[in-house]
Amino acid sequence: MTDPGPDHIDVDVDVDEGDAHGPADASRQGELTLNRVLDRCATLGPNLRAVIWVQGCPLRCRGCVAPETLPFTGGEVRTVAEVADWLTSLTDVEGVTLSGGEPFSQAQPLADLLDAVRERRPDFSAMAYSGFRHEALRRGTPGQRALLDRLDLLVDGPYVAARHEDLLWRGSSNQRVVVLTERYPHVTSLTDAGAGIEVSVGDDGQFSWAGVPAIPGFRTFVEEQLAAAGYVVDAQGAAAAHTQGEIRGTDERITEVQHRDDQCGPTAAGSPAPGPAGG
Repeated sequence: MTDPGPDHIDVDVDVDEGDAHGPADASRQGELTLNRVLDRCATLGPNLRAVIWVQGCPLRCRGCVAPETLPFTGGEVRTVAEVADWLTSLTDVEGVTLSGGEPFSQAQPLADLLDAVRERRPDFSAMAYSGFRHEALRRGTPGQRALLDRLDLLVDGPYVAARHEDLLWRGSSNQRVVVLTERYPHVTSLTDAGAGIEVSVGDDGQFSWAGVPAIPGFRTFVEEQLAAAGYVVDAQGAAAAHTQGEIRGTDERITEVQHRDDQCGPTAAGSPAPGPAGG
């Protein structure tokens, strides 16, 4: 899972020239722009973990399942201190997985976040996803190197739909699980098969799924099935006051599905991606 390979491979990935922000430019001192968070997850890293999906990614991988997390506009701004308080309060998780979006586009505040959490919980572990290769990140900005130095595990490389496989914590065979510390030495000996999909239902009627799908096109399939059952997909996550029900899903990311007014279903007001306090 950690074959170094080349630090550049030709894949169907574009850098969005329309975004002024590159991977180093989106960071704001003391602040994070988040798309979504999850209190507890067992499918995106070892054992039970919190998950943070950041907003914004400079890459445009063909077949990205979360186009709504790509723009550097949108999301919800939270202070590093606020997110650190939230993570520290989750006493039944052993660490956090950083996804997105592209975590290394907000590298310095994420590094500061891990420092703040570890002041209170020194054994708190950290894993991150990145569309950039490990070797490239090692040559990156000071903030990117700082975040890399604080991680125990990294899943690196862009998603390549043509190389989709059912693999542990990743979606395509070019991606690697890179072990960066001695925290999880057993990872290299684990069976290299997907960890599955995890579904949860919130008190407000919001449904979530997290994990890496075993098959390509999983999001499209789910959305088509929901549409056939009378649901309307809103991939941009726009909230509507008249919405009947809401479903959010992710395979590292997020989609929203809103129930039509003329269908039965739980009543819940639509809302933007929740912040740490709401999970």
